[in-house]
Amino acid sequence: MSQSESESDSRKIARSHIQQVILVRDVYRDVEIGRVVNLHEEGFMLIGGPNIRENCVYQLKLELTDAVDGVNILDVGGECLWVREAAGEDRVWAGFHIVDVAAEDLTILKQLKLPPDE
Repeated sequence: MSQSESESDSRKIARSHIQQVILVRDVYRDVEIGRVVNLHEEGFMLIGGPNIRENCVYQLKLELTDAVDGVNILDVGGECLWVREAAGEDRVWAGFHIVDVAAEDLTILKQLKLPPDE
């Protein structure tokens, strides 16, 4: 079994594609670290630069390209659980577990997911 298959098998909640571009900014370094690829209420995967480290906790701002209910920035605490190199690029895939998010921001996160058939 490949690494990605074992990661997929261990997920309890299916990830969903998102309906817009969501940029991810590391608050403490004030740098953009990537872009969300898919998400669920407990975590997300992003593609980003090589400066993302697994087993580290980050304070993040998720910057929405289109506001949802008047909100375009979500504050999230996230732990990077894994990092994998993206083939042929100086980029990485990274899986994050959400460890802290306000109830209002969680409601917005849920609205960003596309229905399963899209």
